[in-house]
Amino acid sequence: ASSFLAPLLIGTLPADALEGCGRASHNCIRTKWVAPSSITTPSEVAQTIRDVLNTYPQKGQAGVDCNGWRITNDALESDAAIITLEFKSCVGPAALAINFGQPFIDDLKLEIGKDTSGNMKVNVLSKSRMGSTDVSVNRKRLIYLGNQLKEKGWRVPDPKYPYEMSA
Repeated sequence: ASSFLAPLLIGTLPADALEGCGRASHNCIRTKWVAPSSITTPSEVAQTIRDVLNTYPQKGQAGVDCNGWRITNDALESDAAIITLEFKSCVGPAALAINFGQPFIDDLKLEIGKDTSGNMKVNVLSKSRMGSTDVSVNRKRLIYLGNQLKEKGWRVPDPKYPYEMSA
């Protein structure tokens, strides 16, 4: 294992530290991705997550995130085992009308842990900073990333907003 990830290997994994979404939220998705049984260490999860994130185009995809993304906090190698990213929207009519022509900003937080069966997992939170809806931007982002993980054998549920689960 690399020395970069060594603290993660000896630290304790967090216990679902990510905040939740409101029950009727239309701009926040919380889910989890479960690693295949062949991935058994936090360092393997961290490497896979970084590899998948690096496939995400800086100019966005599926009509979202046209103004790029950046890592704002990479603590995957710490006891927290969290990485936080910031995504900037395309500038469309809504951004022109209510955000002074600036892109909307969404946050993506990924936290490494274990599920109740002992499998490695990643808790996921994708949330818009502003507004009451996101016109499926968070879903499109998570579908892209989830599809990359599915190709590597991960179990990734279809991303759903809280209001869709209570219906």
